[in-house]
Amino acid sequence: MTKFDFLSDIQKSWHSMGVEQVLAALESSVEGLSYVNARQRLRQLGTNKLPRSRPLSKILLQPWRSPLTYMLLGAAAYLQWQGAEGWAIIFVGGFHSAIGIGISLWSAKTREKVSRDRPQRRQNEPSTSVIVLRDREEIELPARDLVLGDVLVLREGERPNVDLRVIETSEDLRVNQTNLGGEAICYKQADLTFEEKTPPLECSNMIYAGTEISAGMAKGVVIATSRFTQEQSALNHEKPFSVIHAELQKLRQVWLGVLLLVITAAIAFSWQKGIVINAMMAAVLMVSTYPQNLLRIATQVQLSGMLDLAKQRLWARFPSVLDAIARTTTIVPIVESDVVLSFDNLSRAGIEWKGLIRASADDAEAFGLAIGIATYSYFDAPQERIRQWQGNYSTSNHAVAIIGSDVEDIPLLRTADVGICDRTCRKELQDSAGLILPKEDFHYLPIAILESRATFDRLQRTALMTAASSFTLASLTLIDAAAGFSAVPLQLLWIGAIATPLVAFPLVLEPTHESLLGQPAHRFQTMLRPSNYLRILLAVTATVTAVSLVFWMKYQGQPSLLSQARSMAFVTLGFSQIFHACAIARQSVLGNLPLLLSISFVSTCQIAFVQVPWFSDWMVTVPLNGIEWTIAILSATSVFWVQELIKN
Repeated sequence: MTKFDFLSDIQKSWHSMGVEQVLAALESSVEGLSYVNARQRLRQLGTNKLPRSRPLSKILLQPWRSPLTYMLLGAAAYLQWQGAEGWAIIFVGGFHSAIGIGISLWSAKTREKVSRDRPQRRQNEPSTSVIVLRDREEIELPARDLVLGDVLVLREGERPNVDLRVIETSEDLRVNQTNLGGEAICYKQADLTFEEKTPPLECSNMIYAGTEISAGMAKGVVIATSRFTQEQSALNHEKPFSVIHAELQKLRQVWLGVLLLVITAAIAFSWQKGIVINAMMAAVLMVSTYPQNLLRIATQVQLSGMLDLAKQRLWARFPSVLDAIARTTTIVPIVESDVVLSFDNLSRAGIEWKGLIRASADDAEAFGLAIGIATYSYFDAPQERIRQWQGNYSTSNHAVAIIGSDVEDIPLLRTADVGICDRTCRKELQDSAGLILPKEDFHYLPIAILESRATFDRLQRTALMTAASSFTLASLTLIDAAAGFSAVPLQLLWIGAIATPLVAFPLVLEPTHESLLGQPAHRFQTMLRPSNYLRILLAVTATVTAVSLVFWMKYQGQPSLLSQARSMAFVTLGFSQIFHACAIARQSVLGNLPLLLSISFVSTCQIAFVQVPWFSDWMVTVPLNGIEWTIAILSATSVFWVQELIKN
C-alpha cells in the first residue's frame, strides 16, 4: 500500500461535504500542500494533462476494437474453409475499413482547421499557468503540475482545467458555465452543501474545468484532474453528434430489420422450392447492404460545412448548429427601438422574420408596422412565445433562431434551437450562442442558411442512394428465391459493397448549390419523411423492374440462355447505380471530377467482369454482344428518368 492510495477514491460527492471534510479527505489544508508533498503526489498520480483527441494510433486501431470485425473474419474463414469465396468478404471488409480510417483521419485534420480558424481561440483555452498555495505562499506554476489537494487561486478571466471544491470566494464572484451547458452568470459560495444526487451544474460550491471566472476571485481545493474532470466525463457520455446522426442511426436500424426479414423470407422461399440458401449468400447480403461508414461521412461533411462557414468569417460552435440552421423556419432578432434594420427576404426559403423589441406591446406593434415584420414585446413572456413558434417538440420540425446582443438575452438564446450573436457581443453571450457572425449584419444569415442546407442535402442524397441500392439488392434476392433461382454472391458484393459506395461518395464533395436557398424549408427538416420514402420506393421499383424485365426477356424459360440472361441483368443492375448517381447529382458529371472518375472506374470494371474471361469466371458471367449490351444499359437508365420526373 502506497502513501497516496487514499487519493485513488475520487468518485466522492464532494458537493455534499463541508469544506473541512473535503480538506481532511484529501489530507490538505486552506494553506495548501507543502512543496515536498505536492511533488510526491505528482510522481505518484501523474501530470494533469488532458487526453489527446483521437490520436493516430487510436484511429488506426479503430476497426479492431469492434466485435463486428472479428465476426466478419470468423464468418469469412468459415466460408473459405467450406469452399466458398470467403476471401471476397475479407477484401470488402478491408476496403471499407481503409475508407473508414481515411475519413477519420480527414475529420481529425478538419477539426484542427476549424479550431484554428475559430475566433478568440486563445481566450477559450484553459490557463497554462496557475497560482497555487504551496507552503502557505502563492506561487505560479504550470497547470500540468496541479495535483489533488492543491489549493488553487482563481481570478477574473481565468479558465481552470481541474475541478474545484470552493473554499473561499469574493462577494462579486461570478462563474460562466455555458461551455458545460450551464448558466452564463453563476454565483458560488463555499459554505453551502447539496444532496448527493444534485446535478453537477446546480452545485454552487463547485467550479468545474472548462468554466470561466467572469468576475471576482475564488480559492478552491483540487478534487479532480485530467480525464477525471466533469468536462471530460460529459464528453465521454455525450449525445449523438447531431440530429442527422441520430436519424442515420434510426435508418440503420430499419435497414437491419428489413434485411433480417428478407433473409428469413428468402430462406422460406428457397426451402419451398427445394433450394438451400447457404451461409455465403446470407453473409454477402448482410455485407453488401449494410450502410458502411455513413456516420463517419456525416461527421466529415458537417465539419467541412463548419470550415466553409469559418472561411467566410461565420463560426458555428458545434456541428449540431448546422442541423438547427438548416431546419430554421423563423428568425427572431432582439432589437432596440432606435435601431436601423435591413433584412433579406427569405420567404422563398420558407423562412419568416419575427422581432422582439425592448418596449411595450403597443410600441412593438407600431415598430413592426414600420419595418414590415411582426414584432412583439420583449417583456411579454418571450420564452413562451418562442416555444409556440417551435411547435410541439415531439412532432414539429420547426426551428427558431434568436439573434441576441445583450447578456439578458442568454435565456432566450438557450430556449431557441440556435442562438446567434456577433463578435462584438460580450463573451458570456458568445458562449451561449451557436452561431457567431463577424459583425452585426443580418445579411450574413443567408450564407449560413445556404451552407447548412447544402450540408444536409449532401448527406440526404448519399443516404437515399445507399438505401435504394440496399433495398434493391434485398428485393432481387427475394425475387430470385421465389422464382427458384439463386443469386450470385460476388455480383451482390460488387454492386452493394463496392460500386454503390464509389459512385455515392462523390455526392458529398459537391460544391454548394445556390438553388437550395429557394427550396421549401420542410425538405431540410428531417430525412425520415414520407417524400424520401417515396423516392426510395420509386428508385427501387424502377431498378428491380428493369433488371427483372431484362432477365426474363432474355431467359424466356430456356435453360441454355440462363447465363446470358444473368449477365445482362448484372450489367443493368451495375449501370443503374451509375445513372442513379448522375440523376441526383446537383452538378453535371463533367463538372464533378471525383464523380466522373468513380463512374469511369465502375464502368470499366463492369465491362471487365463480363467480357474478360478471368474476371467473368469469378462473377459467373458470359460475354455479351453489342445488342445485348445496348439493351442492358438502356434499361438501366429507367432509374434516371424516374428521378428526373420526381424533380419536375
